Amino acid sequence: MPESWVVQRVAETGSTNTDLFGGAQNGAQHHTALMADNQTAGRGRLDRTWEAQSGANLLVSLLFREPHSEISLCQRVVAVSAVRACRKFIADNQVASSLINLKWPNDLLLNEKKFGGMLSVANTEQTFIVVGIGINISWAPEYAAKLKDLKLRQSVEPLELLHTLLEQIDVVEKLSGEQLHDEYVDLLATLNKKVRVELTNGHVITGRATSLESDGRLVIETEDEKILIDTGDVVHLRDANHE
Repeated sequence: MPESWVVQRVAETGSTNTDLFGGAQNGAQHHTALMADNQTAGRGRLDRTWEAQSGANLLVSLLFREPHSEISLCQRVVAVSAVRACRKFIADNQVASSLINLKWPNDLLLNEKKFGGMLSVANTEQTFIVVGIGINISWAPEYAAKLKDLKLRQSVEPLELLHTLLEQIDVVEKLSGEQLHDEYVDLLATLNKKVRVELTNGHVITGRATSLESDGRLVIETEDEKILIDTGDVVHLRDANHE
């Protein structure tokens, strides 16, 4: 693994996010990664279940400490790095560029189907952030996709994908804020689409996703107004043309 990372691997745990959050409270260092072959209580956003067969997919949590611990920044770093890492295993780079991208706020898409997701947790003072990411490699639930649905240039195992992911994070962290924002926006399949957004307060907004603010908020334009949506306000975001 890259020398800039401390990587721990366990056969099974409830949740790598929970374990690494506890480790961070006890002094685990910046750039610690905790990978599990199997999670018995893996969660996605809003306490949704994250499914995976043991040993089939990448299940890992990543620790970032200040001054690199702003939540939306860390999520964008990991998201961009994950797309870069997955694309490196695909036989045709041109095809890879069109098939693997992102859905705001936290999903990886393959052929417009989800094949990865992220969940971030921070301590109250935000002196550290844990970003958990799951990427389907060789198994996926019926409604989702997996990396091995594509023609790959080589066999991919979770450890190999983790190694490439960590390498890419090291590279992406060196980008300027503007470069990171631009690359993230370029990867967003959500933009220029009519979307239906269900908010945590029960309201529903339907409009066109037109742009992304530098702080990570999504801009939705309705017939009457322009609305900025924060990640934490969203329950579901769907393509309004495919409901």
